[in-house]
Amino acid sequence: MLHSTFAREARESGVAGRPRTRVLFLGDSITEAMRGTQFGEAYDELAKRRAVFDAAFPLQDAKAFGISGDRTQNLLYRIQNGELEFRHPPQVVVVCVGTNNIGRDGDGASDTFLGIRAVVLEVLRRLNGTRVLLTGVLPRGPAKGSSMPSMPPAPGETVLYARQEGTATDQGGINEKYGQPGIHSGVIDDVNARLRAFATSSGDLVSYVDCQKIFLQEDGKGIVPNLMRDALHPTASGMKVWFKTLLPAVDTLLTKPLPSLAQLPNTSNDGSATNHGSLDSIDGGVRSALAQLSLWSPHALCVCDMTKPEHPIVFANSQFFVQTGYQPDEVLGNNCRFLQGRGTDQADVKRMSDAIREGCEFEGRIINYTKSGVPMVNNLILTPLRDSAGNVTAFLGIQRLQPVESMPISKISQLNARM
Repeated sequence: MLHSTFAREARESGVAGRPRTRVLFLGDSITEAMRGTQFGEAYDELAKRRAVFDAAFPLQDAKAFGISGDRTQNLLYRIQNGELEFRHPPQVVVVCVGTNNIGRDGDGASDTFLGIRAVVLEVLRRLNGTRVLLTGVLPRGPAKGSSMPSMPPAPGETVLYARQEGTATDQGGINEKYGQPGIHSGVIDDVNARLRAFATSSGDLVSYVDCQKIFLQEDGKGIVPNLMRDALHPTASGMKVWFKTLLPAVDTLLTKPLPSLAQLPNTSNDGSATNHGSLDSIDGGVRSALAQLSLWSPHALCVCDMTKPEHPIVFANSQFFVQTGYQPDEVLGNNCRFLQGRGTDQADVKRMSDAIREGCEFEGRIINYTKSGVPMVNNLILTPLRDSAGNVTAFLGIQRLQPVESMPISKISQLNARM
């Protein structure tokens, strides 16, 4: 059983003369191929990919823990049950997972992102001093509008999927197989944008490297066939090209000083998808705690500046954007009331406003709305943040989603009446 093998290899790493593991790859079949196997069985073609992996790490200080077909939830279980029990924690963990959630299960961007995020946070929780490198979800076929199956057969391949001749712009099966954008490209792009934003806000604990373009033709209209023969898994040639992008990023992380949980998120105000705002106006001691919280919390967080008119949002974590569906430029600088709607109980709003005016903590259920108009039942906590003189300068909002059915019947009736 591969999971047992990985757990044993983790325990034995750096023990009894065995080399330590400096770099650990975690993932699915793409990662398992680095071992030369698929579903634990060795294949001649995969041996070439194993050779590429071994050549990339000649000191034998890297391991690949991947199981074909695994989703994010499978990987999370594995690392919670033995695969991270290293005596000497790896310096860098490379995570490449999520394509099976999208291609096999039909999961959306939000669920896939949250699954990858859960894996990353578990790695950071269990491996002190380790950094995580995210590759994002790699491109995959078939082309949008194709009648081909979403997943290539495994472990063998049909004649159609095994074809190597032709290019991504040829007509017929080759065009269907390799053409881009693919049927999953929209979700993949969304997931990767969220992963990039998550890495930016991690306080230097998580990095992201864009690996999509290296598998595509220059015009972006197709996957290069000899780099991904089945339009999903990198071939040996694909591995070589991939590692040319990955290894410099890995080497950069290996040479960095050990990370600190108190390191602050990147709060550059560039208006891009990675812009989370700024914590510069927050007291220094509180600021470092907020930086940690923004990384570790599974809930949507935002900070409002109480020293400015309208108390605008000055910082929000990745989960806030995921949960609400709004982009940073639609959130930052605005008062939180834009989340309210017809179903929001004004009595609840008044209680919240009174607490804010008095500088007190507030907790209660508030009905807010996503950008697309879907109601969200939030178990909302508002906590005042004070400066060194004890003055309230900001409020931290923590939005914990609750299912609508958890509301009292009277509240559900009121909500339905307002809709």
